[in-house]
Amino acid sequence: MDDRVRVAQLLGREPRGAFEVVVRDDQGDPVVVRNAPLLDDGTPMPTRYYLVGADLVREVSRLEADGGVRRAEAAIDADAIEAAHRRYATERDAAIAVDHVGPRPYGGVGGTRMGVKCLHAHVAYTLAGGDDPVGRWVLAQLGDSPDAPGTLHLYLDDHSIDLALTGGETITLPVGPLTLLAGPLQGADPPSPTNLTNALGLVHDHLDDAIIASPSVLAAPTVIASGPHAIAMARVEIGDTVVPSGYRLRRADADEVFRTLAMEPIDDRRHNPGLDDRHVESIIATCCVILGVMRRLDLDSIGIGVTAGAPAQGAVR
Repeated sequence: MDDRVRVAQLLGREPRGAFEVVVRDDQGDPVVVRNAPLLDDGTPMPTRYYLVGADLVREVSRLEADGGVRRAEAAIDADAIEAAHRRYATERDAAIAVDHVGPRPYGGVGGTRMGVKCLHAHVAYTLAGGDDPVGRWVLAQLGDSPDAPGTLHLYLDDHSIDLALTGGETITLPVGPLTLLAGPLQGADPPSPTNLTNALGLVHDHLDDAIIASPSVLAAPTVIASGPHAIAMARVEIGDTVVPSGYRLRRADADEVFRTLAMEPIDDRRHNPGLDDRHVESIIATCCVILGVMRRLDLDSIGIGVTAGAPAQGAVR
């Protein structure tokens, strides 16, 4: 069935702006859509990610009716929630044309700047790869979270890695794929063994700082990486644009991807199945980040915390 028709069925109304399906269930049915920041008539659309999967919408609604919003705010640090709002707003606002004149969307997750307004919006953001402690809390309440107690979440941003233990503090490391691309990997195409060693070493150094600050990082029984960069590496290893739910990247496979890509000049890398143009330049740096983490924490595998489906054109509100 056409995604536009199916999303309209799930919403119970015709969508009103451009969207793409970014998360699907095992049968390919839409679960989360990513909205354009403006509807077709120019009305601002603050909710970047919208939950449409019928079963999950129903379960989250029950949790909300049982005081879920109040309980989430009591369980999660207010600063961590506010930081998620800022990340959400930054991503959404970056999709607005630079020459746009007129009303703009406001707020963070669910259109609010602080606290929790809508659990559905937080879940949608989390499933789409967003670093959102509220969404993770909701999924844990529903029993849909793959997290074991003490799971270490890594969100790979362009210039940072956010480390968050379930129910614990968040540590931000000032190193990400674009940091390495502008530093030890700068101007190297393909990079030399020395470039790669220095990039891996920089990741190790920052992880050492995190371990000193919070030794429990080493004891995490499960590690899950999320964000577009993590997904990009998983897609290359799989050779497809869809990352299955519950996918784990084995260290041996990550090493093989790393060795292959590190020997290819950029024009050859473009032809790798699953690798889109946005990550052609940064993918080797991403390999250094993920492998640096796996080696320093002595991991046999790492989870990739999102299932992303192929985009579809349509509209939603």
